[in-house]
Amino acid sequence: MRMPEPRIHVTSPAACRTDGFRTANGECGAVLYGEPAMEKVVFEAGRSCHPAYEFRISSPGMTAVGGYGRITDSRTGEVTSTWADGHGTWARRAFASRADQVIAHELLPAPGRTVDTTLSVDTALDGLLGSTRFTTRATVSNGSGYLSLRGVGRSGRGVFGYEGITRVVAFGGSVLASGATLVVIGAVRLLLLTKLDRYESSSTGGIFPALRTALAGLESDYATLFARHTAATPA
Repeated sequence: MRMPEPRIHVTSPAACRTDGFRTANGECGAVLYGEPAMEKVVFEAGRSCHPAYEFRISSPGMTAVGGYGRITDSRTGEVTSTWADGHGTWARRAFASRADQVIAHELLPAPGRTVDTTLSVDTALDGLLGSTRFTTRATVSNGSGYLSLRGVGRSGRGVFGYEGITRVVAFGGSVLASGATLVVIGAVRLLLLTKLDRYESSSTGGIFPALRTALAGLESDYATLFARHTAATPA
């Protein structure tokens, strides 16, 4: 019997969320789609893979001249996208770690170029309850940026909430907070580490401190986190 191909490959960006590539670890996940100039990541919370919010990576000056490709490795869940312009090949890769319960996303520029982008969140997603109320916050601490979101809503079971926070590490560059967004300037490599979780509002006042502490304690190295993830992934 022929085994299924472990890699899914497309040669054009996904225009909508339903065509995006998904990575998940059983507890949280993300769907990646959009053009290089505006990549969108829909974070999913809980085992039900319920859409929580959309994270946006805006790089208006980015244009893909050719050679676009996006690959999902079904064995590890890693999603990789590459494209070329007049300066060379740009790359982005992401996975949902089984070992650390974090979604890691790395952005790599073409040789001699830098990653310059604005990071924000959007909550106008299909599938979210209309009564959900959101608050967002962008801060910078010890050289890392933190973009956080809290959503509180009501379902048939009562009041619920979920929170997510992304740690932004700009190697060789800087991260600035501007309102509810983070602006990255001159990074030779950009690492985004995201944790999110659901909770019952009646039993807790929030989980931001625990999520932020966990993120701050993680290695800011994609390869190290990925190696730990693959070691914890069933063969």
